[in-house]
Amino acid sequence: MFNKKFFLIFLFLFLFLILPMISAVKPIDSIVTAEGYAIEPVFKDYIRTNEMHEFELHIVNVSNGNPITTGIGCYMHLYHKVGNHHYEGYDDTVGHNFDYAFDVDGGNFSSRGIYHAKFNCNDSVLGGIGEIEFGVNDYGEELTPAITSSHNNSIWALVFFFTLCLIGVFTIENPTGKLATYLSAHVLFIGGSFAEWQFLQGYSMAYMVNAGIYKTLFYVSAISFFPMIILSMVWIFYIHLMNDTIKGFMDRGMDEDSAYRKAGGKKYG
Repeated sequence: MFNKKFFLIFLFLFLFLILPMISAVKPIDSIVTAEGYAIEPVFKDYIRTNEMHEFELHIVNVSNGNPITTGIGCYMHLYHKVGNHHYEGYDDTVGHNFDYAFDVDGGNFSSRGIYHAKFNCNDSVLGGIGEIEFGVNDYGEELTPAITSSHNNSIWALVFFFTLCLIGVFTIENPTGKLATYLSAHVLFIGGSFAEWQFLQGYSMAYMVNAGIYKTLFYVSAISFFPMIILSMVWIFYIHLMNDTIKGFMDRGMDEDSAYRKAGGKKYG
């Protein structure tokens, strides 16, 4: 019993301590030359998977700093870090006074990871180039130290209470107490596996086996919880029936130990 208890505790702790490795995104600035046009993209470091995104550019004359709003055309090419060419577009008309814009459909961001967008704007005389690098994940957000710390603290709290419940399952003799600690541990396991699955899948920049493991654990534990509720209700009904039977024997003058033995029950406490 001792080995089984601590093996289960170790297994749970081991699974929950496997945290994602998520790379930081490094944006690439506009490439500026001595003359020509400076391309200044307006962009986010992260965007959501499968979500349409508008990329805007401001074009400035390097020699005098004046914005360029007419007479040029701008091209955009989008690449996944592995080299796949996902999109190309063209715009020669400004919006909002200064913006050259490209509406990129969300289907171009179906894969998580690092993307590169390259821009070229020119007229018949001058031109300029620029590029950006950004990440795509399910949350459209960067995994910051504050988010990681908050998540880890929550998981440690779940592990702590789960461990207490698990110890209770193996040490408490009273059947009602044993049932209560088991159901509590089961609920905590469902919540913990769901939280870890969402965290890993939401912030990761690539497919992670760990996310699939926690997804499987969540569905298995959640589905199995409902049969356990039914079995618990049957068990509670059985306990009440046994108590009524024992009480009936004792009302007829039988002592407590004999009543328990005749009813086939086990005496606790």
